[in-house]
Amino acid sequence: MNTLPQQAGGFSLTPANLQEAMELANLMANSEMVPKDYQGKPGNVLIAVQMGAELGLKPVQSLQNIAVVNGRPSVWGDGLRALIMSAPDLVGITDQLDEQSMTATCVISRKVNGKQVDFIGQFSQADAQNAGLWGRNTWKSYPKKMLEWRAFGFAARKAYADRLRGIQLGEEMQDVQEASPQPAVTKEMGPAEVVKPEHYPDADFEKNFHRWEQAIASGKKTAQDVINTVEQRAPLSQAQKDKILNIGAEAA
Repeated sequence: MNTLPQQAGGFSLTPANLQEAMELANLMANSEMVPKDYQGKPGNVLIAVQMGAELGLKPVQSLQNIAVVNGRPSVWGDGLRALIMSAPDLVGITDQLDEQSMTATCVISRKVNGKQVDFIGQFSQADAQNAGLWGRNTWKSYPKKMLEWRAFGFAARKAYADRLRGIQLGEEMQDVQEASPQPAVTKEMGPAEVVKPEHYPDADFEKNFHRWEQAIASGKKTAQDVINTVEQRAPLSQAQKDKILNIGAEAA
């Protein structure tokens, strides 16, 4: 007879092997207390619990904080912030909102090789308008909070790429789902890109290119590292890949 491992104050739901994980997944999938995305879907539960374990989340925390959007798992903002706040090398997180320009800024400070390094993320009303987000759905009801979440998401992935391992912010992925297909992005793309709307948006590519260029030139990342990270969000066109690879060739 299987018994759950005991711990102070109760029992642990953390599975010790694959069999226990499958039993736990079936148990949770049949519960009405898990999010609807997981009810009746033990396979999704199993993957979410495993992903949560890799990020440092307990099984129940995983189901509450990991969202499935467009078939892709992501972490809701509060859960992502909690993950970063639990990092032992975190120095601090600073959030600011310039209401005059409607620009949100998040600075995450982390100890890297014994030195404090600041990682900055920004997102403005103009950025939201260019992406076709402003005035739509949640952005209409909570524009300031959505700007802050976007800025935090950018800073978080810069500061803790090693800890987050390419995981996306749930609020960002929800925007992608609601905006697909996105006329505003298609309008900004060149003729060749309109044929492939799944490619990484040109507007975002140009906005982030200088940051990638600095990371490659400083030796923090290789060109292929950048490509792998970016394509976790959307496939790059060959022209975009070539532009990033050229930075690596020049740095070498």
